[in-house]
This record gives sequence, structure tokens and C-alpha cells, in this order.
Amino acid sequence: MSDAPAEPAAANDVRPASRSAARRSWLFWVAALAIFAGDLTTKSIVFGRLDVDPTAFTSYEDFIRRRPADRIELLGDHVQLVATLNPGMMWGALDRYPGLLKVVRPLAVLVILLLLGSIPAEQWTSRLALGGILGGALGNIYDSFRYIGVRDFLEVRFRGVPVLDPFPAFNLADSAICVGVVVLALGMMRAPKEAPRPAAPAAS
Repeated sequence: MSDAPAEPAAANDVRPASRSAARRSWLFWVAALAIFAGDLTTKSIVFGRLDVDPTAFTSYEDFIRRRPADRIELLGDHVQLVATLNPGMMWGALDRYPGLLKVVRPLAVLVILLLLGSIPAEQWTSRLALGGILGGALGNIYDSFRYIGVRDFLEVRFRGVPVLDPFPAFNLADSAICVGVVVLALGMMRAPKEAPRPAAPAAS
């Protein structure tokens, strides 16, 4: 009896690479789930401690009119916990177009998922960062569809610092998105560029 033919070497090379890519994808999804769960949890804790029900407001004008004044000091008046609802993005961008954001934010999730396929498996830090961005985006999307705005709770004051004073209240989702974008950009800049292939010799 003849021995079974040996499996091609190319197939053997593909399998470890596929397993490695799958592991890196797990890192992406774990990061996304952790940020998403952490964002919703921290929002609920702070709003509960300040006794603010975000479902009690029918519009952003209603929230401004009945804005809760209570806050919790963490580092004096430099770092405080507040309960605020933001119908727009950071610094109030697009706060007059909450309907548009309900379209743009889900589209951003689609872009993130498409971008995941372009990141090599060995760039695990970039995949982690992208997962954090997805988790943050999902956390803010959840808020924007359930309440009249995204729940923000952390207020940091940079007194006298241009651009940063006043600094808008933010949440864990915002932090994950900002940090993730920076890490992702650095990873892309440090990624080795593919060496140019030598030109084929001209036929004689």
C-alpha cells in the first residue's frame, strides 16, 4: 500500500496564519465588549449616584431647563463627576442635528468593521485599539437611541489653558475612541512598508 500523499507545505503555512488571525480577532472583540460594557456601567453608576434619570427629559431644552446641579468632587473642582446629556459630539459638535448623528454613528461602525480586515494579524495593538473604538462607538450609539443625548459624566477643568478651557464633559466611550485613534494612527505610521519588487528582466 502506498502512503497517503503529504499535505502541501503551502496549506501548512496557511493554517497557523489563520489561527493567528483568529486570535487577533478575538482581541478585537474582547476589547470592544469590555469598553461597551464598562461605558454603560460607569454611566449608570454615576447617574445613579447623582440621582438623575436620563429618561425623564423629553428634549435637550427640557434638560437644560432642569439641569441637575449636583456633582461629586474627585480632585477638588479640577476633576468632578457630573450628570449631563449631550445631543451632539464632543464640544457640542452637531448638537442641532441629532437625527443626522443617528445615521452617521452606525455608518462609522461599518467603517470600523471594514478597517479590521485591512489590519495585519501581527499588529495586535492596532486591533485592540480598533476594538476599543468600536466599543466606544456602540456605547454612544446606545445612548443616542435611548435618551435625548449621550450620557457624559467626567468633567476635567484646565483653567487658563487655551482650547482646553472649558473642556467638555466626557465618558469612557469618548476616552476609548480618542486613545484608540491615537494608537491606531501610531501603529499605521510604524507599520513596515512593503519593499518594491525588482523589475522583471527584459526578454532578449
